[in-house]
Amino acid sequence: MARPTGPAFTVGHDDGRWLFRAPDGSPFLSVGVVHADDTNLRYPHNIGIYRQRYGGSRRRWLSEGLVPEMTSWGFNTLGWTSEYVSGTGLATDGGVVDLGHSEGLPPDDLAAAGIPYTLSLRVAEIEHWNGVPAYRDPRTPAFAEWCDHLARTLCRPDDPRLLGYFLVDVPCWERHPTGAGHPPEDLPEIAEAYYRVATEAIRRYDPHHLILGDRYGTRTGVPDAVLDAMAPYVDVLSVQTFPGPDPARLDAALALIERWHRRTGRPVLIADTGNWCPTVMNPGRTGSARDQRERGAGYVASAEAFAARPWCLGWHWCSWLENPHRGFGLKDPWDEPYRDLTDAVTETNRRLVASSHRT
Repeated sequence: MARPTGPAFTVGHDDGRWLFRAPDGSPFLSVGVVHADDTNLRYPHNIGIYRQRYGGSRRRWLSEGLVPEMTSWGFNTLGWTSEYVSGTGLATDGGVVDLGHSEGLPPDDLAAAGIPYTLSLRVAEIEHWNGVPAYRDPRTPAFAEWCDHLARTLCRPDDPRLLGYFLVDVPCWERHPTGAGHPPEDLPEIAEAYYRVATEAIRRYDPHHLILGDRYGTRTGVPDAVLDAMAPYVDVLSVQTFPGPDPARLDAALALIERWHRRTGRPVLIADTGNWCPTVMNPGRTGSARDQRERGAGYVASAEAFAARPWCLGWHWCSWLENPHRGFGLKDPWDEPYRDLTDAVTETNRRLVASSHRT
């Protein structure tokens, strides 16, 4: 997508490999952390730690805790920061309260962190996890007005540390689990309007930075008609995948992502990936690794597989700190690292980032 040049990250294709380039032109493998939010340190069980270590200040947590620690482990990007808030257990009928996501860290705080970061514009409420989705028509003036509001509120055209803008998290373009959805016969036209209007709004206020698009899920899937509509408007194909410890499932996820890449011609950011195991707080977290050491081995296997794909621009790991709901993190609920995991993560990140800089 041709754009005026500015103090921004770009994507390029050199010697058969796609890569981010930093504003100074150097290659950049984006190795990020997802769901890094200080609200995970404000529960009754850990708010004392938050106050003691960081004075109850988000800016101190960022500058004295999150950023120095994550960069020491070889991460270089703050990915999607919003938390999933389902409301499960709060509804009197046993259902799900329509609470959506948190808003994520404020843009000014992200910008002040001093490392590359991403922003998100929730232009629609069609997430797979959303118990009360809203399938509004993006062909209407009201949708254009909403996108314009988000863009002029959130866009930061002059910030060289901004990697780019995400749109919606795990959009469910085909029939939603609740039964909601766009009319299938209108899907190509609806998807084209959605991406065109949303990206025009961003470009109106920021002609420089990358548009990272929706964060498609490999389990949820995305119709070919939507991929075709997205490709002319979005710079990066953003995907989240949680294949678990079975190598065959990782291979299958990568094969699907590669098919999406080939159809769209867009390079890929693995915008959300991770694994989990039983812990003190979440002993029922089964179905992935058995312990933190096995989580570390899983990280190594997936990161090496991502880095080996010439279409992959990087990966963002879920998540930073374990909470009672998400159930997995690089750190335990009391702000201490899971060393069997983070030691493996550190070695892998440093090795793969160093290798990418020789590109």
